Amino acid sequence: MKAVIYYTAIPEKYQGKNREHFVGEKLLEAALLKETGRKLSAQPRKKGPQGKPFFADLPGIHYNISHSGKYVLCIFSRQEVGIDIQEHRKAKYDRMLKRMVPESRRLEILGSPRLEQEFFREWAAREAYVKWTGQGLSMDFTRIPMEEGWHAVTEFRQGYTVAVWGREKMEIQWEYVEVLDL
Repeated sequence: MKAVIYYTAIPEKYQGKNREHFVGEKLLEAALLKETGRKLSAQPRKKGPQGKPFFADLPGIHYNISHSGKYVLCIFSRQEVGIDIQEHRKAKYDRMLKRMVPESRRLEILGSPRLEQEFFREWAAREAYVKWTGQGLSMDFTRIPMEEGWHAVTEFRQGYTVAVWGREKMEIQWEYVEVLDL
């Protein structure tokens, strides 16, 4: 199965100005047009029980949007999908890991010589899972079944980690979209 990740960088003059949602919509608009030839403005959307948006009239088309730092991503697939991007920044790793992973995994990450990378890989993967399932951030992250479905985690750019989750393995294609008219 194929999935396409459309991505862009928020222009510097708009960074920190709360434009992420708008840019995500622009990416979704570009993805829908390219993948189906349909305009986003003509596609009604609804939300699932936990707030995950979907196309009301396109049951075989799934998407998910994520942003962090200066990047915004929109994944487009024929199966339910979740995506998350995390900018690496200093955090209270131990405190956050206690709420995010089982104790054995917490100790493993804290003992890793690549603490920052492992922490953000874990965080992105778990957020992609709850976005895939539509359960949202209210789910107990320590109880996420990491063996369920399929997921991939990659370093996107220096200092950024991206995770994708779905039921079946996906061949990931990346497409850059320039979003200028903010």
